[in-house]
Amino acid sequence: MIAKLKLRCGAQFTSKLEGMVTDMNLSQDIQSAFAEHVKDKELELDTDLTVQVLTTGFWPTYKSDELNLPKEMLQCIETFKAFYDLRTSHRRLRWVHSLGSATVVGKFTPSGKSKEHDLLVSTYQACILLLFNEADSMTFSDIQGHLNLPAEELKRYVLSLCVGKYKILTKDPAGKEVAPTDKITYNAAFSDRARRIKVPMIAAKITQEEKDATRATVDEDRKHAIEAAIVRIMKTRKSLDHQKLVLEASTQLMRHFKPDPKQIKKRIEDLIHREYLERDPSNPNLYKYLA
Repeated sequence: MIAKLKLRCGAQFTSKLEGMVTDMNLSQDIQSAFAEHVKDKELELDTDLTVQVLTTGFWPTYKSDELNLPKEMLQCIETFKAFYDLRTSHRRLRWVHSLGSATVVGKFTPSGKSKEHDLLVSTYQACILLLFNEADSMTFSDIQGHLNLPAEELKRYVLSLCVGKYKILTKDPAGKEVAPTDKITYNAAFSDRARRIKVPMIAAKITQEEKDATRATVDEDRKHAIEAAIVRIMKTRKSLDHQKLVLEASTQLMRHFKPDPKQIKKRIEDLIHREYLERDPSNPNLYKYLA
């Protein structure tokens, strides 16, 4: 499929997609090598760890954070980092915790009977839950101090565990507003018929900054689509005047989005600058494809 896209749209159109597929394959090899490393060195990890190592340029960008990981997670990450540093000295790991997930075994005593649940949670939710291995209750301010996450972001994760479908923690006072002094407590009486529980997140409010960032990403992706359409047309036609090229490019792209003629003109100019196309010396409105 990628080979067909590459043939029709050009190498630039599929370069990131090819990089993504390569990353996924390499990640599997790295994970297998890490498992062998742990076994050969007879290392004992308290937590099973699966890591996907991806190349920054091929994937969307995500915000970094200064999350303070609990010791159970920190041991695994430091072990993997030491292993990865032995493999390469040219690449630096940057952990994107917002994309992570975890399975936490929760032990509860509903009606005085011991019961376990496998809680499928995000990395942030897991970090919050692991804090309650040390204490049965703590204030929201205490949790923030331990994890070093922004208050607004942390509120979403705490509320998902307190007021969502599965009340693994309780909050005093009850409600969806969170104050620094609110008391968060481990809910020993929690119970559910299912052994494995996927704890859902509370949807975040989209800020204007995030809307602008999304718009910029979409515009960047559309630039590549417009360029691919222009190159595809010119590769077939060899030469074409400006109006016909804009019309044909618009027609091809209309299935995906409505292109702006000004944007098409900018992409043509950029392709001329990069020597994919050239203007006819005797007619500046006529473009020629450079093989």
